[in-house]
Amino acid sequence: MYPISSEHTYENDMVIFDEGSEEENVYVVLSGAVKIIKDVRGEDIVVEVMRTGEIFGEMAFVAGMPRSATARAMGRTTVGIISPEALDNEFTNLSPIMKKIMESLVERLKKATDNSLGVSFIRKTPRYLKTLPVRFENGHTFLETLTRDASCGGMFISTEMPLAYGETFQLSLTLPDGDKPLKIPCKVAWVRTQSDDHEKFPLGMGVKFLRMEKEDHNRLKRVLQQVQ
Repeated sequence: MYPISSEHTYENDMVIFDEGSEEENVYVVLSGAVKIIKDVRGEDIVVEVMRTGEIFGEMAFVAGMPRSATARAMGRTTVGIISPEALDNEFTNLSPIMKKIMESLVERLKKATDNSLGVSFIRKTPRYLKTLPVRFENGHTFLETLTRDASCGGMFISTEMPLAYGETFQLSLTLPDGDKPLKIPCKVAWVRTQSDDHEKFPLGMGVKFLRMEKEDHNRLKRVLQQVQ
């Protein structure tokens, strides 16, 4: 399907390319999976998982920018490097206006990703390994599950039915203090719908709290800071 110049096999968690590197190859997953990771305030956040047949690394090629994320293998993974000569030929034959449009789209995508994960990402507040019951609506179904990684700014929700990236919803969060559940408007910051290691990389979604009453914020903070 794609003109492959070479193939490379990586063992679990091996780096394919690092965030900030100048390497501009475009890859396709031939087998296994690749996790795309952003460094957010010193923490590695998995923002996407690429599966067989999916292309990654195209942003650096199109815009000529350093890598905006790190790519690591999930399990034993084989990737193909799409022929640089074929890509150069295709890109060269584009009209100047189409080249500019593609470059603009890539730059906007990078800015949107950086904004959602950097400036307002859920982990700008301290996070705690707490297991708490949560409830949210997916379509016309209310799902009940658990969070095990929470902060006063957001949390990771373990679920096999995550909402779509960017979707807003209301979360019902039950705290062990016996009072009524918190009702928190949220936005999905990232999702993980596939994983080869559900223990280390559980399915679910990272959510950002959009707003919270001061009383609810203080209540959640007290619960999170309690020793488990």
